[in-house]
Amino acid sequence: MEISWGRAMWRNFLGQSPDWYKLALLVFLIVNPFIFLANPFIAGWLLVAEFIFTLAMALKCYPLLPGGLLAIEAVIIGMTSAAHVREEVAANLEVLLLLMFMVAGIYFMKQLLLFIFTRLLLSIRSKMVLSLAFCVAAAFLSAFLDALTVVAVVISVAVGFYGIYHRVASSRGEENDMLDDSHIDPHYKTVLEQFRGFLRSLMMHAGVGTALGGVMTMVGEPQNLIIAKAAGWHFGDFFLRMSPVTVPVLVCGLLTCMLVEKMRWFGYGETLPEKVRDVLQ
Repeated sequence: MEISWGRAMWRNFLGQSPDWYKLALLVFLIVNPFIFLANPFIAGWLLVAEFIFTLAMALKCYPLLPGGLLAIEAVIIGMTSAAHVREEVAANLEVLLLLMFMVAGIYFMKQLLLFIFTRLLLSIRSKMVLSLAFCVAAAFLSAFLDALTVVAVVISVAVGFYGIYHRVASSRGEENDMLDDSHIDPHYKTVLEQFRGFLRSLMMHAGVGTALGGVMTMVGEPQNLIIAKAAGWHFGDFFLRMSPVTVPVLVCGLLTCMLVEKMRWFGYGETLPEKVRDVLQ
């Protein structure tokens, strides 16, 4: 079937992202020059808000392309200059290199991380201990590795385990669709819903753990390098000087993890169904 040039360009613009997202970005690109002409101060803060929007909608479209379009437009309309961009890139080259090589390096450690979280999930029966273990493991790993990659590994483990049991519950084998529960027996649906709650809570604990651990070291978060460079701190200096804040926050975070599991607040506290454990083992 033939389609028009306009339709083809619209489909290829920002890939598979939804139409409303594409339209929103086009509106941003169109209105920014006019707002900049009227009030550069407001235009600058609006650009920051638009960039945050692209980060928040990362699941709809990888933010590199829409964020890059906004940055290029900022240079074109005169918000900044190419020379200033070059200076900022040179000043933050360490952060860029850290992100590039850390993400590339973590790719080769993915199987090790999958093994660690898989063994934790299958070997610890107490939900509170398991939640605490996930939080601590994620905090430790994100203190030295990229936090987003650690979260991605945890999500991979959760999706993998969920897919295994969903395939068993649906009896469809390789043709199973994890998003379709219409053909699953009502009894299996109850177990499946409990399993979903179990995995959701573990992923949240791991996500919080990456934040708790990432702020403790100089390489835990990219912005920590900027802070350390401006203050003249090395790795040990950063940890010691930030510990009066980061260590109490870590302790409070772990206590909160245990509290929400114990009190079963906000959907936490779901345990791994024994039927699911038998299938996974």
